[in-house]
Amino acid sequence: MPIGEAVLSAFMQALFDKVIAAAIGELKFPQNIAEELQKLSSSLSTIQAHVEDAEARQLKDKAARSWLAKLKDVAYEMDDLLDEYAAEALQSELEGSSRSRHLSKVRSSICCLWLNNCFSNHKIVQQIRKIEEKIDRLVKERQLIGPDMSSTMDREEIKERPKTSSLIDGSSVFGREEDKEIIVKMLLTPNNSNHANVSVLPIVGMGGLGKTTLTQLVYNDPRVKEYFQLRVWLCVSENFDEMKLTKETIESVASGFSSVTTNMNLLQEDLSKKLEGKRFLLVLDDVWNEDPEKWDRYRCALLSGRNGSRIVVTTRNKNVGKQMGGMTPYFLKQLSENDCWNLFRSYAFADGDSSSQPHLEIIGKEIVKKLKGLPLAAKAIGSLLCTKDTEDDWKNVLRSEIWELPSDKNNILPALRLSYNHLPAILKRCFAFCSVFHKDYVFEKESLVQIWMALGFIQSPGRRTMEELGSSYFDELLSRSFFQHHKGGYVMHDAMHDLAQSVSIDECLRLDDPPNNSSPARSSRYLSFSCHNRSRTSFEDFLGFKRARTLLLLNGYKSRTTSIPNDLFLKLRYLHVLELNRRDITELPDSIGNLKMLRYLNLSGTGITVLPSSIGRLFSLQTLKLKNCHVLEYLPESITNLVNLRWLEARIELITGIARIGNLTCLQQLEEFVVHKDKGYKISELKTMMSLGGRICIKNLEAVDSAEEAGEALLSKKTRISILDLVWSDRRHLTSEEANEEKDILEQLQPHCELKELTVKAFAGFYFPKWLSRLSHLQTIHLSDCTNCSILPALGELALLKFLDVGGFPSIIEINQEFSGSHEVKGFPSLKELVLEDMANLKRWISVQDGELLPSLTELEVIDCPQVTEFPPLPPTLVKLRISETGFTILPEVHVPNCQFSSSLTCLQIHQCPNLISLQDGLLSQKLFSLQQLTITNCAELTHLPAEGFRSLTALKSLHIYDCQMLAPSGQHSLLPPMLEDLRITSCSNLINPLLQEFNELSSLTHLTITNCANFHSFPVKLPATLQILEILHCSNLIYLPADLNEASCLTVMTILKCPLIPCLSEHGLPESLKELYIKECPLITERCQENGGEDWPKIAHVPVIEIDDDYFIPNRSIRRRLS
Repeated sequence: MPIGEAVLSAFMQALFDKVIAAAIGELKFPQNIAEELQKLSSSLSTIQAHVEDAEARQLKDKAARSWLAKLKDVAYEMDDLLDEYAAEALQSELEGSSRSRHLSKVRSSICCLWLNNCFSNHKIVQQIRKIEEKIDRLVKERQLIGPDMSSTMDREEIKERPKTSSLIDGSSVFGREEDKEIIVKMLLTPNNSNHANVSVLPIVGMGGLGKTTLTQLVYNDPRVKEYFQLRVWLCVSENFDEMKLTKETIESVASGFSSVTTNMNLLQEDLSKKLEGKRFLLVLDDVWNEDPEKWDRYRCALLSGRNGSRIVVTTRNKNVGKQMGGMTPYFLKQLSENDCWNLFRSYAFADGDSSSQPHLEIIGKEIVKKLKGLPLAAKAIGSLLCTKDTEDDWKNVLRSEIWELPSDKNNILPALRLSYNHLPAILKRCFAFCSVFHKDYVFEKESLVQIWMALGFIQSPGRRTMEELGSSYFDELLSRSFFQHHKGGYVMHDAMHDLAQSVSIDECLRLDDPPNNSSPARSSRYLSFSCHNRSRTSFEDFLGFKRARTLLLLNGYKSRTTSIPNDLFLKLRYLHVLELNRRDITELPDSIGNLKMLRYLNLSGTGITVLPSSIGRLFSLQTLKLKNCHVLEYLPESITNLVNLRWLEARIELITGIARIGNLTCLQQLEEFVVHKDKGYKISELKTMMSLGGRICIKNLEAVDSAEEAGEALLSKKTRISILDLVWSDRRHLTSEEANEEKDILEQLQPHCELKELTVKAFAGFYFPKWLSRLSHLQTIHLSDCTNCSILPALGELALLKFLDVGGFPSIIEINQEFSGSHEVKGFPSLKELVLEDMANLKRWISVQDGELLPSLTELEVIDCPQVTEFPPLPPTLVKLRISETGFTILPEVHVPNCQFSSSLTCLQIHQCPNLISLQDGLLSQKLFSLQQLTITNCAELTHLPAEGFRSLTALKSLHIYDCQMLAPSGQHSLLPPMLEDLRITSCSNLINPLLQEFNELSSLTHLTITNCANFHSFPVKLPATLQILEILHCSNLIYLPADLNEASCLTVMTILKCPLIPCLSEHGLPESLKELYIKECPLITERCQENGGEDWPKIAHVPVIEIDDDYFIPNRSIRRRLS
């Protein structure tokens, strides 16, 4: 098995396209150079025909492998030559062009004059001829490999995955239930040894076997969660850094912990204190360390845990398990053939159902036999075959010779290698690059795609942007299990990382410390370095890699050197990607401007205060990341020279401070643009930024002087913008003339018709322009603080609108028919959520579409509309309704079509409606059979319950009534529905006693809270047997607790607060089920419940957790402490 494989076909195609583009004049080379490039393209075309065949042979053919390696070096040489000359051309043209010249023309027409100043035509021709000679020699050498063999598989393409009715969760687990139960039992079984509080359980198995997945199942098992007071999960990987692990353990145990100390003793003392007396479960995932001294140094702080604490270690190496000691290792076995088939089937067939394709099922079961019960292999091959439709495709996989190859010294599974071989060439290149990351490195999709772009892996000649194409590449690798989701980012499984490393070892080099390669190849082009606390590597160590295209410093730990030598960027002049993620880097040398081919620069998290102005000479730069650069003061003026910049990530105030940002015409996203009257900050800067997409917020629009100036933003032509915020400053007082002019300005800010979301804030015109009603693709609209508007725009006919938020319109008195649309269509046909808020003078919403309005609405909020009294009938689709601070005297009703009542309402909240007197009419008089949650608060004049109480609300589970002092039942009807689970009554003195009379009928009640009810003296009936939580708060006249409280066999938590007249606990004590008891400011009870001699102490001594005033007891452990 080769130690490295070339992935050249995609690279050669990209190089061929670049040479052709240069030869036909896109780069305006002189005639003699263009002619040489034309000859070179012919040679490339000849050799390209043999590349894929040689790639297929290289697994077994050393000559093919050697030939590809030589060709790769020549290809890089030509690619570097073209890139270097193109960068020199761009720099010469930009620095020589006048300020008045349009910068967009520079990129499309690079003059040939620069050649006379920088390079001689003769030199360029000679370099091209030398490369051509090398390619011709390689064509002749081709005969040593033998004739091309016919390919056993068609050229792979990226195919759309078949549609499915439901997505299969990538974490679905098959065949591990028995393993899980065994391990859970091992963790929960008490130690046999009296002296070992903390035991270690190693889970051992080869890569791809599912050790991590199994441990995740155990970690999240409810029994495990209940048994262990603390649970910590740490991913260790190959570098066992005991100080880093100690810090991460403390961070997991104590949220918010942050320490820069490197004193191991202090850290361990801190961790030991935090674990003392607590039973914890610590998972150390993916451990490789075999050095017992490192393990012992880390373990010392863990020994203070309570008896029964466990450390679970997942590892490939049984020796690791032995040296960590503790329990007998659990050796994980392969899946059974049947379980492996079920897992494979869930990935290979739509919906995991193979019954409709029996011919493929037969072949699939034969393939599964070759997977040897490895879950990762089943996922990878299943994902591969999901994109293949024919029986021949499946048979080609079954018959592949790769199955007959043994795993190499890195244990690369044949199944994974086969899955890799079936990737399209461009995806092979993208995947192989990822070996530059260390194992378990969490990467971001967006950043990885930007790096691929910078390295030239992604070419997008069509309508799709490079970002869109790169995103599809990433998604395809994810769907085929080459990548996995992990904590908001993505990782490669260890076995996949081994595969990536095996196919890229000649190109990608990780300079880890300790080094993973005793003699690193200076010809490596993609470099990374993972800094550690005791790193011995410095920047000088990179100087020898003169052909490097990538240099990544992958974490923020300090190393030996903090300053960057000036000659680093003079030597590494071919860098395309540079990431310096080190917080101790405080400045960049001026020589950064020497990196003419640099396209990706990430300085996030550094301590840089000022960027050198030479950064403005990085004319090829596509991505500049400055996230979390907290001390960076400003961006240099030269930043606007970066005419190829597509992504600029920095603090908002840094970006909005850029003058003449319109020069950055390739920028893909501009989160915020603040308009000023000063030159360089006017809205006209947006005119040339035609590539902007995603979201843009344009603020301070009052600084726009005229409608004509607003039109220069050309928002209607920026078709990639999906979310637009138009924001003026609040609290402006305009004349009528100024208000009309503001309306004209908004008219000229019309976006393109496919906009998805629009916000208009603090617009001071009298009415909105008509274009707002014509944005047919809008799904979300926010209109706020438009103080002069007296008429809402016509939005009812926007067919795709799903969310509408209207607030801060004090001039609107009436919402009329125009808002809802014409009579011929249903108003707001797709609207799901509607919010009307802060409309101080709104009195009515009039609609002639009663019953036809809002046919899809599920959530409605009417908030702070104190004068509104008239409202259209509510649609039967409504699920959640919130009415707060309104003038309603009667709650609006649900529309009843054809006398057949139907309502989907499950949640109703009524808050601070001072004019609401009765619930006997309106919404709650209807049969709301779906209502589950009802909250009524601060309705001071509310007097009457619904005529039938709440009895008709048969689905009601939660009833909360707060601060409704006048509310009282109006008859002898039963008030509460029998299925009620949660009842909370506060400051409702006239209501509490009638409700308590019905407690014995509540067969499902689990939570009861009674607060500040002056008329509440005692419990008239027995508590429901199902009650779990009882809270009695601020009941100053309550005298007796239930006598049969001890029979509440499900009660687990009881709180009594500020009930001064209760003399004692129940005569028969408290139930054995009680786990927590809280008593505060109840002097009579407190005196009787003292631990030393209290008369009622024996009644509560069995409760595990007791808090009385400021004393906290754990009786079974004889612990008492004063709460701070």
